[in-house]
Amino acid sequence: MKKENSITQTLEEINNLNPKFKQLLALNQKQTADAIGVSSSTLETWRKEGIGPEYKKQNNGKRARVLYPKTAIAEWLADTVKTA
Repeated sequence: MKKENSITQTLEEINNLNPKFKQLLALNQKQTADAIGVSSSTLETWRKEGIGPEYKKQNNGKRARVLYPKTAIAEWLADTVKTA
């Protein structure tokens, strides 16, 4: 139950970062990087190394759009970020 509360709270925090985020189910790479506090290039490197939140690719190839479901971002943060 504690993890679920943490995920719900994190989703609220993500939505509060930008008014547009409330209407979206998933964020693009730049939005996700901003939400978790890293650069877009760091997030891309993590993705190539199998690190970071779960993502979905729209189409195939180098120009494919990458989207990160907000729930996946919140779950990843809940599992990754430890509070003192």
